[in-house]
Amino acid sequence: MSTATQQTEVRTVYITCQLGKSELSRLFNLAPEGIPAAAVIISTQRDSTRYSADTLADLTTHVGSSNASGNLNTWDNLQLDAADAAGDRKVNLKIDTERVEVQIAGTDATWVHGQAARIELLLKGAGGKIKRDHSTQKELKRQLKIMLLLLPNGVIQIVAFLIFVPGSTESTSTLSWQAGLGIFTVMVAGVGMYRGALKIFSRVNKALLCPTAEVPHGSWWARSSTADKIALFALIVATLSFLVAAATLGKDLVK
Repeated sequence: MSTATQQTEVRTVYITCQLGKSELSRLFNLAPEGIPAAAVIISTQRDSTRYSADTLADLTTHVGSSNASGNLNTWDNLQLDAADAAGDRKVNLKIDTERVEVQIAGTDATWVHGQAARIELLLKGAGGKIKRDHSTQKELKRQLKIMLLLLPNGVIQIVAFLIFVPGSTESTSTLSWQAGLGIFTVMVAGVGMYRGALKIFSRVNKALLCPTAEVPHGSWWARSSTADKIALFALIVATLSFLVAAATLGKDLVK
């Protein structure tokens, strides 16, 4: 007759983690604490071959000297597996270019939750966020988009009214077709700038996996490339130029 057992298990998925050589080294030192070093395996798969080693340094050296195809400094996956002989403590980390999956299990609930909390602090310090339930995340994004379009609506109408309607500051009449054109123009410019800026910010804040190099730290501006900075500046200038041109054309139309 088998003996009854129980284990505590915690699984968490993180996104937007920016992990370089230093962050990965700390993560792989922290995660298997309490498990013998001999029971820790760090691995990565390239093409159809899986490379394994006891430490991250040994693994990067092994891959760097291998005959694998492609750029050997570019990695798209990394994994840590650790478990003691009795199976009382287990840790599994699966990392790719989009997410980090953390699974911790053990008979000691204090150890399991403690490790999960420490790993969470480390990954959040590396820019990571806990992935929400897909349906909840989708609904939040939908509501955010609606708010972004509705909140500026009052300001847009006032600005367009003052720009495109002569004597609008003294008149309370209904907006003319020129004002409607102004509202549409400003909305197009605002939505276009929002979408363009969102793409630039998302590119800078995306997840990174760089086991052989360090990743940039600091503010968005400090971490962004010269190309991203130029793109954001160009987007702002283009949007302002578009609004000025539209305002000038609107005034000409109502003369």
